[in-house]
Amino acid sequence: MLAVWLAWSWPAVYGYAAQYGRLTGTVTDTEGSPLIGATVLVTGPAGLGVGSEGFAASVERVLTDTQGRFTIDRLLPGRYTLRVSFPARLPMVRTSVRVAAGETSHQNFVLADVFLPFRFKQPGANVSNLGDDWKWVLRSSPATRPVLRYTDSGSRTRMARFNTHGDKLPLPPSQRLIGITPGGSSAAALSSSLGMGSVLAYLRPLSVDSDVLVAGSMSTGGVDGSSLATVFRRNVIRGDPQELVLVVHQLSLNAGPSPMTGLASRSLEASAQAITASYRRTQHLSGSLTLTSGLELDYLKAARATAAARPEARLDYQASPSNVVSVKYGFAPADADGSLMDRVDALNAFPRMTVQRGRPWLEEASHAEISLVHRLNKSSQVQVAAYHDSLQNAVVEASEGAGRVRWLAAEVLPNPSANGVTFNAGNYRSSGVRAALIEQMGNRVEASVVFSQGTALALENAQTVRDAEGLRAALKAEPSRIIVARVSANLPISNTRVTTSYGWAQRGRVTDVDPFGLSAFQGQPYLALEIRQPLPTPAFFPGHVEALADFRNLLAQGYIPVPQSGDEPLFLTSACRSFRGGFSVQF
Repeated sequence: MLAVWLAWSWPAVYGYAAQYGRLTGTVTDTEGSPLIGATVLVTGPAGLGVGSEGFAASVERVLTDTQGRFTIDRLLPGRYTLRVSFPARLPMVRTSVRVAAGETSHQNFVLADVFLPFRFKQPGANVSNLGDDWKWVLRSSPATRPVLRYTDSGSRTRMARFNTHGDKLPLPPSQRLIGITPGGSSAAALSSSLGMGSVLAYLRPLSVDSDVLVAGSMSTGGVDGSSLATVFRRNVIRGDPQELVLVVHQLSLNAGPSPMTGLASRSLEASAQAITASYRRTQHLSGSLTLTSGLELDYLKAARATAAARPEARLDYQASPSNVVSVKYGFAPADADGSLMDRVDALNAFPRMTVQRGRPWLEEASHAEISLVHRLNKSSQVQVAAYHDSLQNAVVEASEGAGRVRWLAAEVLPNPSANGVTFNAGNYRSSGVRAALIEQMGNRVEASVVFSQGTALALENAQTVRDAEGLRAALKAEPSRIIVARVSANLPISNTRVTTSYGWAQRGRVTDVDPFGLSAFQGQPYLALEIRQPLPTPAFFPGHVEALADFRNLLAQGYIPVPQSGDEPLFLTSACRSFRGGFSVQF
């Protein structure tokens, strides 16, 4: 009855318009000569929530014709990222390219020669044959040379079905990443933070439609010591992607800064091993039905073994040209902006851990929701949803003051993101509703407001707590609300990406309201700020460098003291204050 009422009384959010847009453009060299067979990779739409609350982001790959031109028809309205590459040329990436319904967006690209800093000269007159010097002269020549031939009829259809007809397209270039990650992304609900750590990643295409990613990370502190991940994807371009993931973690359970952490870990081992394996597949059942299903398994071996299995299923139904209905069970993390660094961060995510009486536990959640989406116009979207969460071994974070509260020995694990600890608060359930408004203001600014109502744990009967069981009994599930406002802007000239948000939460709450819904919108309680800054690189460097700064709970709000005789008070919070930074070099 609830679903029927919502379907008739609320429009759905994130729906795609019936009309489509069009992308055209040209690719030339620095002297204006067209580049034939240049690869144009188009990814999008890239609006807020797309890939998590709307349909998965689409990917198109086309080649330029004999005039250096390319055309992509029937694109859904939204914002796209274009990456243009050509052998012996420096690639170009252009983000936030707007495609509107019924309109054509034209983009021109000029690719510089990768050997531009070098000067080539004609060999001396005594050279009588076509040696290596002449070969370099010819390779640097701007003259147009045919690479591929095209036929007008059905060329785009043939590229979309290249396996069926045996056509061979050039492989996209491999990608390599070196960097330092600041920790887990807010887009992954109920996941632990790695803390500061170095990362290496290598993405190699196996075909035009499949690739394999290998990534490794090493943390300088915290629970997660190191990890190694392997991901295989196929059918990415066709729109029916399949993904197989295997991640192996090496954990350091006594790596926290707190003296009491050593007491907790004596009943465990100094190190532990964990494995995450998952499989996801998207299928287009019809023109209006899309099914995404999968399964994730998490296994932890730390003195005692514990495991968690989380099935995932999602059915999207396009009820009308601008309305979409989605039914979900489980929740896959959003892919953020789809960059390689974000993919590595998502792979490193592992369920938050606690100990209870010396035994390790993984935080588990059963999430189900039905959402209805509606596109108001080209720049505005709204969403309403009803959800139900069942949380087991819920994690509550405690501040650094907990290091001197020894009465919680063998009941906590280190929390590297806040120089504190995590505590097992037991089980509770939450049912509620969510409403959101997303507004695109021009080409550079996005704003959103999210309201969620449900249940969260709150501290009651603030009397003296003598042990862990007393603290667990004082935490009660209470009706709660949260409102999060978020603004993301891409500054001109410097291309700095600044994202700031503020979440108002009711006083006394020590867990999040609707954690899965907030993670889809990358929202969190209290004041947060994220800055992404592309750094200048030399013209001959075939890659780009980006610096990242992440600040959470800047005003140190929401800390709830727990009275305890004979010790300094313990402070509980739903969002610890943290300052983290990192960078990435991708080439």
